[in-house]
Amino acid sequence: MAVSIKNKEYQLLDKFNAGDNLLYFPSKCILGKGEAVSLSAEEQSGLSFSERIHTLFRKAEVLGKDEPIIIGALPFNKGNRGMLIVPESVEQQVDMDSKQAGYTASSLSIKNIQSIPFAADYEKAVEKIVSSIQNGELEKAVLGRILQVAAKEELNIPQLIKQLIAENENKFNFALNISDGTERKKTLIGASPELLISKYGKTVVTNPLAGSRPRKADPLEDRQMENELRHSKKDLHEHQFVVHSIEEALRPFCKSLYVPKKPSVISTNTMWHLSTKIVGELKDSSTQSIQLAECLHPTPAICGTPADTAYKKIEMLEPFERDYFTGLIGWSNRNGDGEWAITIRCAEIENNLISLFAGAGIVEDSVPQEETAETAAKFRTMLSALGIKNIEEEGHKQC
Repeated sequence: MAVSIKNKEYQLLDKFNAGDNLLYFPSKCILGKGEAVSLSAEEQSGLSFSERIHTLFRKAEVLGKDEPIIIGALPFNKGNRGMLIVPESVEQQVDMDSKQAGYTASSLSIKNIQSIPFAADYEKAVEKIVSSIQNGELEKAVLGRILQVAAKEELNIPQLIKQLIAENENKFNFALNISDGTERKKTLIGASPELLISKYGKTVVTNPLAGSRPRKADPLEDRQMENELRHSKKDLHEHQFVVHSIEEALRPFCKSLYVPKKPSVISTNTMWHLSTKIVGELKDSSTQSIQLAECLHPTPAICGTPADTAYKKIEMLEPFERDYFTGLIGWSNRNGDGEWAITIRCAEIENNLISLFAGAGIVEDSVPQEETAETAAKFRTMLSALGIKNIEEEGHKQC
């Protein structure tokens, strides 16, 4: 397998084609072309994420692949099939200039838009979660919605990922081929703001996000949203669930672990988020990045607390299979170094059909209408890149 590292004068984005696998992370860009080795659904059945990665590296070694890099998308449900491949060729680039990535997004011609579930039904589901929390069954659950968009024309994936990168600088941008081996061509694409785990040598970093507010066009209103989030007891409480869970999961692996006492507030183009950057030193540098990712997944930020109870509520109340949504996307090398981000602010695309996902964390003080509005705001990351600017919840009966 050819592996080369390029500098910023050589834009790998210009070489990306639909069907390739691209990770455009803050640390580096990885472009994989072709498929040297992969794992079928049968080969993945019954295996943990770590075991799947190990099996794939073994297959690559048998075929004589030199310094293999695995690119993958793993599902929300750990028992489901994921996409894991060693590409035929890999090129890497550091010191990227995302401001050169964009193109002028034209408005997408739309046939139909539908929310699954409808907003009113989503709010009823939120009410059920709040009632369960008040009854002591759980402390938090994350409920998602899907926005299905049917365009009049097939989407240009290379243009779309360039626009996402231009609008979401220093985020975990990705475009991955998740076709299932049939003639159906599917792409998982998005701009995640949330790093689940980064591991280089003995250093590990995780950056959970929980608690959010939408960005506003007016600067004064925008700062008001930031300040409101920073002091929100409800959101700080929700955020603490996530931080505590991650800290408890990582401590057994770490010689030292630094956890800030208070979260900071970070922004994307569409949202404000409470953020805690946790940095640790591993006891053993041979610990695999995917091993840590699997230990953390699913975090309370995308599932809930306790995880088992929240997962059952999600299965009961969400009228769809999440599949890759709120799973993991990332890479790993043979030494165990790698980066895995949470698959949010994303969509699955098949020809002219686009399925967007967004979720909201439900706690005891949650207001159903506010959670609907939060998911609508989170859809805006993908909608903006698609050139869809003015979808209003009340303006579409389907939503």
